[in-house]
Amino acid sequence: MSEGARAGWSKRGCGDSHRREPGKHKHRKCERPLSAQLSQPVIARSGSKRCVMSGADVEVYLSQVHDGSVSSGFRALYEERLLLDVTLLIEEHHFQAHKALLATQSDYFRVMFTADMRERDQDKIHMKGLTAAGFGHILRFMYYGSLELSMPTVQEILQAAMYVQLTEAVEFCCSFLLAKICLENCAEVMRLLEDFSVGVEGVQEQLDNFLLENFVPLMSRADFLSYLSLERLQAYLNSDALSRFPEIELYEAVQSWLRHDRRRWRHTDTIVQSIRFCLMTPANIFEKVKTSEFYRYSRQLRQEVDQALSYFHDVNQQPLVETQSNRIRSVRPQTAVFRGMIGHSMVNSKILLLQRPKVWWELEGPQVPLRPDCLAIINNFAFLLGGEELGPDGEFHASSKVYRYDPRQNSWQRMADMSVPR
Repeated sequence: MSEGARAGWSKRGCGDSHRREPGKHKHRKCERPLSAQLSQPVIARSGSKRCVMSGADVEVYLSQVHDGSVSSGFRALYEERLLLDVTLLIEEHHFQAHKALLATQSDYFRVMFTADMRERDQDKIHMKGLTAAGFGHILRFMYYGSLELSMPTVQEILQAAMYVQLTEAVEFCCSFLLAKICLENCAEVMRLLEDFSVGVEGVQEQLDNFLLENFVPLMSRADFLSYLSLERLQAYLNSDALSRFPEIELYEAVQSWLRHDRRRWRHTDTIVQSIRFCLMTPANIFEKVKTSEFYRYSRQLRQEVDQALSYFHDVNQQPLVETQSNRIRSVRPQTAVFRGMIGHSMVNSKILLLQRPKVWWELEGPQVPLRPDCLAIINNFAFLLGGEELGPDGEFHASSKVYRYDPRQNSWQRMADMSVPR
């Protein structure tokens, strides 16, 4: 180190240091260590403070701007066209870039430039299977961290992101598609997500939620009917999330899918087993199911209809029947509260269903002045039994009446009385 440099260092290190005279080797002891003149170190990262790791004789300072300066440095070199060491040839376009930057951003390029591959030492590399327009967006994303997406361009960008294994860009594309999905573009978005979103967490679940919420309207669209596979249709029909649609509408949606392609008729026997005919009304079955061409074509459909009509006919046995055909579509259990009186005033019996916290849905009870003693639930049938009812004399008397509520039909029915009023 030169004398001048040493003198400068001494001045910075000691507030009262003097320039060392030639030939003299005596050192002045610093009265204030260098670290004391700087900002006080902190042991751990906290907000915007500098992070320092201290040892016995070593202090390590971590830059808060280093990551940003590296990125901005690469961007500056890219914009000034400096130190570009690879050209990617896609279609008729030439994309110049830095191998180091590509390798840090993409596993695909990292393997290409570090493994024993012929492209490792090439300065011009031909890439096939993606478009120049799509890759242009991806290259800009690797340098700048921003991705411009629109419905006309998202497919090419998503394809390029998958090609170079740029996970974050793939996730951005999937999020964009899920945000833009609607009835009109659902089939196209569904195809893109199923082709390119492999491994992206939560995408299939969000897509299925949209399809289940809009199942019946979607089944009236030719593009959706064309794309929907037998396996996916069955999966949706078996889902309890379709509870918002009447069962007869689900059957009519199935008919639309079958009619869309005559070759699908051979799947009728399989599909109708996913329809819950006992959730329909007898009128639905006679007017809309038995009159369809598929009733004559499908033996399985005729069997399902016969079983449902038998179920409707034997009212007393219904609570004892547990089959797929009469199982209520519901994604969660319901909390039911019976209310027969308010204070000392008689009211018609009601049942309150808890839809969500602090929100209740009121079901009308049997239209009689009744104060039931018991509410029982059997196989999702609600029974009101006994209690007290207002007699002709204006007095309350023990009751033997039994009423049953069927949530499948949203209806009350008077059942046989108990042998003893209670």
